[in-house]
Amino acid sequence: MISNAKSQTSSPSLIERGGRRFLSFASRHGTPIVFTGVLVWVLWWGHVPNVTTVDEAMQHVSWVGVFALVYVGLQARAVLAQPRSGVMHSVMEIVVSLLPLFVVGYAMVDWLRGANPLNVFQVIVMVQAALASLIDVMIFTWFSLRLNKLSIQSIATHTG
Repeated sequence: MISNAKSQTSSPSLIERGGRRFLSFASRHGTPIVFTGVLVWVLWWGHVPNVTTVDEAMQHVSWVGVFALVYVGLQARAVLAQPRSGVMHSVMEIVVSLLPLFVVGYAMVDWLRGANPLNVFQVIVMVQAALASLIDVMIFTWFSLRLNKLSIQSIATHTG
């Protein structure tokens, strides 16, 4: 008995395509968005760690530093893994990387005006986040643009 089996190729649904695009966007640009959300939570919603000793305070501050280093590391990975084919990804990377820096800048202006009184922990978070954001924006943006330029020159050289 021979049966005709139709092979159906189903195209991904709109929800599946949207989900894939969201996951792709989140894996490439999600770190600055999460970092921005954490900064807003700490700087405006008044996260104050409940510490009683100097050791506990230093532990909280060191976790802020670790979080900033993880952010810088994930941004370095994103720069190295970004596609070299188009300019749009680089532009999106620069714009999204500026979000934490804008939040820190606004918090600093708010704090200096006296509109948002910050405790010592929040000031330390603000300074460490500013340093991590500046590393991201200045060094990684330069590195990304340099890689794009070298990629374009390499393609032009090899295609003759």
